[in-house]
Amino acid sequence: MLRRFFLAASLILAAAPSWAQFVAPGGTIPVVANLSGKNGTFWRSDVQILNLGDSSTSVVMQLYPEIVNGVPAFQPMVSDPITIAGGSQLVLSNILQSKFGLIDVKGALMIYSTDGTPLVLASRTYTNGSAGSYGQDVSSILVDGSAWVAGVENDSAYRTNLGIFWPWDESVQFIVNIYNTDGQPAGSGQITFSQAGLQQKGLDAFNVGVLPAGYIVITCNKPGELWYAYGTTVDQASGDAVYRPARGYQITGQ
Repeated sequence: MLRRFFLAASLILAAAPSWAQFVAPGGTIPVVANLSGKNGTFWRSDVQILNLGDSSTSVVMQLYPEIVNGVPAFQPMVSDPITIAGGSQLVLSNILQSKFGLIDVKGALMIYSTDGTPLVLASRTYTNGSAGSYGQDVSSILVDGSAWVAGVENDSAYRTNLGIFWPWDESVQFIVNIYNTDGQPAGSGQITFSQAGLQQKGLDAFNVGVLPAGYIVITCNKPGELWYAYGTTVDQASGDAVYRPARGYQITGQ
């Protein structure tokens, strides 16, 4: 029943792509995590869901797995409905562990109200340091065709990861090209999906050497399909990170 609901919601989203950018009955968080990182970091994601309606609503969440070397880290999961009172906000700390019982993984999350009530989503993925926590806001911008991530760096000071969330259970290929600030090629490669899920790769996977500054171009081989991508640039010394959603041209409809 819930899986059919998510399919219907996805079809509605494709027909009205502006929902991904503004207030809507649902939305996407392209990456959520509960796992250790470099330099002693441990990343976890908190999610907030704000009910803009005057009455209570129920929300459901579908979690998609990270896919590593063609293998999903877990099977897609659907939460039980969660009630949120009208005009109130639900806070879900360390959502992968608290709501899905998962540790040492990451994935992508879709959230919808079951009755069409508009929601506002927020998410922070962070780690605790010696003087408090630090992390990154994670937001979503729906794209199709080609999308760009500016302001990436890959050297001794910073490293950059590229993530793509493909929300459809069908095969697709993304062509990735990385350029330096002068527009000269710095690396390239492909990311292929055979099912819905998240893939995240460092720029080293695209044969990028030292890149003090540059940008990424991602192109889907299925024009008109909708997807999400991002770059996250990480301080090599502290582990602090900056999240940048990939941006495309305005979507005018299917």
